[in-house]
Amino acid sequence: MTQHDTEPSVVAVVAAFGPSVSLVGTVRDLLNQVSHVVVVDDGSPITAGPVLKELIDAGATVVRQPRNSGIAAALNAGIDEARAQWDPDFFLTLDQDSSPTEQYVRLALDTYRRALTAGHRVGFITASEYSGHPVPVLHGKGPFTQPFDPMQSGFLIPRSTLDYVGPFEEGLFIDGVDSEYTMRTRAAGLAVLVGEGCEIEHDLGEREPSTLFGRPVRILGREISYNYHSPSRVYYICRNGTLLTRRYLLKDPGWVARRLVEEFKAHLLRFAFSPGRLKLANAAVTGFRDALRGTTGRIPDELEQRLLR
Repeated sequence: MTQHDTEPSVVAVVAAFGPSVSLVGTVRDLLNQVSHVVVVDDGSPITAGPVLKELIDAGATVVRQPRNSGIAAALNAGIDEARAQWDPDFFLTLDQDSSPTEQYVRLALDTYRRALTAGHRVGFITASEYSGHPVPVLHGKGPFTQPFDPMQSGFLIPRSTLDYVGPFEEGLFIDGVDSEYTMRTRAAGLAVLVGEGCEIEHDLGEREPSTLFGRPVRILGREISYNYHSPSRVYYICRNGTLLTRRYLLKDPGWVARRLVEEFKAHLLRFAFSPGRLKLANAAVTGFRDALRGTTGRIPDELEQRLLR
């Protein structure tokens, strides 16, 4: 990326696990927008070696975690590497299956500058849509849009925010890491804003059709589908969601209530139509219990093995 002296430096940090070769093309595209790309391999099996070598050949700096440590730890490791090598002005966090449009960084920086000029203290900028799906937003008026509960893939974070708010919370491991960072940033008095025109192609996952006695379930003529998650993932969803509820219920009850409604709808479909519902229920109950105990970190090995049987 050719930069003028007045342009801020941006480093992309990509969290990856068992990445496909498509990430190589994403890295090449990113290097047209940012100064450097750091890919953090979060404990992938040895079979990922050839793809990681291709990433290095494409111009990425690859950081290898000794074991799978979760999305927060991976992003923090990449940010630490970028700070040690280049200390950029901004960090763009991404998932391995995300591909920002070619003007993403420029448009995000434009939103950031306009917000500063308007007197906002900006924490970070988020994507405006993922694969054509606009991000849900908060109610309110004004020239700048605030996202409701944005995904971290596409966060453009100034170095000053990391200095002020701190890194991603590694104890959450996965699920809710982006929600926690959003709310911690807002609690610090910084604005989280949608970048105008900041679009990302992102694998949103395939939804499973809801069936009853082998037939699709329809409501008002529309087929109902749901996102299947493994029991281990449900553990994190329930545990971390409850931790966030306890942490922010009094600080922002409207946000918590809206998030609980969305989670309730997802759980309703999940427990009504997913296979292996007993294991999912076990994972959910354990997650709720551990949240009330204040437990964080990786899912206990014994529980994970039991859920896999």
